[in-house]
Amino acid sequence: MASVIERLVMAVERVVEINFGVHVPLDQVASLVTGFGACGLVRALDDTQRNYAVTVRRAGAMEYLETLLARGERHGWLAWRFAAS
Repeated sequence: MASVIERLVMAVERVVEINFGVHVPLDQVASLVTGFGACGLVRALDDTQRNYAVTVRRAGAMEYLETLLARGERHGWLAWRFAAS
């Protein structure tokens, strides 16, 4: 049985998949991905350096990540979605 803390962590944990366009220079991708690290655990989904997943466990961090992602979408740098649970 999960402890109260484990249940709270599971309740707010979200995984966001982020895909960068091929027109975005890899140094810019690396810079943006570094910023996502402030929001949660970042991992590459493949070897292209363009597809990442961010696991977010805090509501405030999710709000900040959504702000960063909205900016990236406005500039046409990336697309994102919540991963299936």
